[in-house]
Amino acid sequence: MAFFRKKKQKEDPKNRILDVKNIRTGCRAADSDEAIMSVGHMLLDAGYIDEGYIQGMLNRDHSLTTYIGNDIAIPHGEYEVKDCVKQTGLAIQIYPEGIPWASGRVRVVIGIAATTDEHVTILQNIAEKLGDMDVVEQVVQGSPEFIHSVMTGDAA
Repeated sequence: MAFFRKKKQKEDPKNRILDVKNIRTGCRAADSDEAIMSVGHMLLDAGYIDEGYIQGMLNRDHSLTTYIGNDIAIPHGEYEVKDCVKQTGLAIQIYPEGIPWASGRVRVVIGIAATTDEHVTILQNIAEKLGDMDVVEQVVQGSPEFIHSVMTGDAA
């Protein structure tokens, strides 16, 4: 009967970095600062960061915007607050109505906390997954589970 025993599966690190509970749809914010504070508190509540990181996220966006085009912003802390990161993680908020951000409009806000240079890999992954506006549109309209599957590469 050993044939029917399930093998213990290794946890996929991508799924540890982004949990479905850290994806919110139908969000609203008056401006980019409000959205950064909100996604920052999601990272805080998930245990990825200490509170000081949120101010670092605001400072980073004020000095060099985290708006990357395609209706996406990727707020993350500046180098000075890297010690506030406890564990690498992401939080995603969807703003269907869009919010003004730098020179554009944002509907997808992805808060990033990274303990090392992992943020570079995370940014590359985001660019790869959301480089097509059709996919961005699907994400904006999608459920947290669908968004998770797109971001972790599990989407069909």
